[in-house]
Amino acid sequence: MRIAFLLNRDVESCLALNLLAPALARHQLSVFLSERVGGSAPAKDAPRPAAVLGQLGFVEQDLWNRVAFPRLDALADTGGFRSFEGLGRRMGFPVRAVASARTPEGLKALADAKPDLFVSIRFGRILGDEALRIPAKGVLNLHSGLLPAYRGVLATFRALMNDDRQIGCTLHRIDKPSIDTGPILGTRKVDVDPKRSLLWHILALYPPGAEMILDAIHRIASGEVLPGTPQLEGSGAYFSFPTDDDLTRFTAAGWRLFDRADVEELLGRFGF
Repeated sequence: MRIAFLLNRDVESCLALNLLAPALARHQLSVFLSERVGGSAPAKDAPRPAAVLGQLGFVEQDLWNRVAFPRLDALADTGGFRSFEGLGRRMGFPVRAVASARTPEGLKALADAKPDLFVSIRFGRILGDEALRIPAKGVLNLHSGLLPAYRGVLATFRALMNDDRQIGCTLHRIDKPSIDTGPILGTRKVDVDPKRSLLWHILALYPPGAEMILDAIHRIASGEVLPGTPQLEGSGAYFSFPTDDDLTRFTAAGWRLFDRADVEELLGRFGF
């Protein structure tokens, strides 16, 4: 089966790809990367995202794309995880950036991969109807939140803010150009650890999420139809990026965006 991964160029997506790709070696893989989540600019009347989120963005993207991944690609095999391009070279699949999934150029790039299935993880662009029609077996998306309660970005942040005892991820189908609304195929939950950071909790969702994806791909490749459970229209809530006020309340409750230990553990997983 030909599988195209739609990912964001961040360490969470790279972690997920490293968990998934070796188990899918018998399939024909390709990877398409968005550079960030969201459009070019927020609406004029939209709440302004918290400036401090740039620190989290540095740890999720800049540290890896500008420093760690280039260094990793220059080294001999460390035995750990690889960068997007490093894993592609090792396993023989193409990795390319896609600025949009709606322009003729973006749609042609996706269609040229001739995918049977799209698997989306943290992809920073909404798929339009034309893109959704490309893979005959549909589009799977791993959302790092429990649907339908937590749609949108940084669902884990909202769950911690709400004092949830468990966080979770959801595997669902994307069947229309909307955000986190398609039929649910499964969920996995992880216990909240008040001693750990937001980043640690986000990262903790990808191993169980990858297990769900692998199971779904195996069943689809075997010819099984995965119907999913429809989400009731109007159920749950949609969340945008946290504001400065949100971050103030988050830190006042004792939470942290990330810790030094989070970065050290990640570097270790990538063989540094």
